Amino acid sequence: MAKFISVAQLKGGAGKSTVVTNLVAALSQEFHTGLIDADMPQGTSARWAAIRQTQQKNTPAFEVLTASSVNELALAAERLESECDVVVIDLPPRSLKYLREVLPYSDLVVMPLTASAADVWATEQLMEAIREGKRTSKRLKARLVWNRLRTSKATEQFLADTAGLLRAKELESRLGQRTAYVEALGRGLSVLEWSDAKASAEFAIFYQELKQQLKLD
Repeated sequence: MAKFISVAQLKGGAGKSTVVTNLVAALSQEFHTGLIDADMPQGTSARWAAIRQTQQKNTPAFEVLTASSVNELALAAERLESECDVVVIDLPPRSLKYLREVLPYSDLVVMPLTASAADVWATEQLMEAIREGKRTSKRLKARLVWNRLRTSKATEQFLADTAGLLRAKELESRLGQRTAYVEALGRGLSVLEWSDAKASAEFAIFYQELKQQLKLD
């Protein structure tokens, strides 16, 4: 039975699909991995996967499905549950109904957010839905990951001031605002396969931390 990672954020621009694509690339090196892109019609993750599987011949294959409705999402998850070791779901922004659909079978919800008040406000709504989901799912975990961060005293102060506001656990790892993520994505790659050592190192730490959360061997 697959373990499910749902990547969710109500507000656009938090780098959700970037987290998804890099995570799928890393997982596929070790596990039979599935990707469900429910952020349609934008389909960033599915487009990245298509480029990767046609242009990057030496990378491991993984299963890819898209879902344009809650019903399609449920069917895609059911199909991949028995085929994969781990499945990553790219959820659409501005909709809680997709999140509520996946909570019963999600092992981990990852919520990328930037150091902005708007992202924090959107994440407050996500956390309300997740707390509801935890009442019926004992295995469900939810973790925040600060993404697209620019190093500055103002940013660090913002993170410190926000730490307790969301009543959510944060991953220790953080992901920076780096062009490497954009450049790698456009070529069907991950930053672990790119030439930016800092981006690769920070994502490797993030990846290992997620594996620990899921108890993936």
